[in-house]
Amino acid sequence: MAGNTRGKIKEHFEGIHRNHDWIEYHCDKCVALIDGRNKKLTDAIRAYHREIKVLDKLTLALYATI
Repeated sequence: MAGNTRGKIKEHFEGIHRNHDWIEYHCDKCVALIDGRNKKLTDAIRAYHREIKVLDKLTLALYATI
């Protein structure tokens, strides 16, 4: 574990990135459960998934600058 503020902040951003994989996993599972029965909900989950990817890119960019 990091001892200084910079290191601790980097650890938290790394954690955000790691949790991104779980978000993707759960979005994929939700779409599979819907199985095409509700197009609006499927589209909404896919849109959410796309925006989460954008947030992950921002997280990685912040991580790289710290």
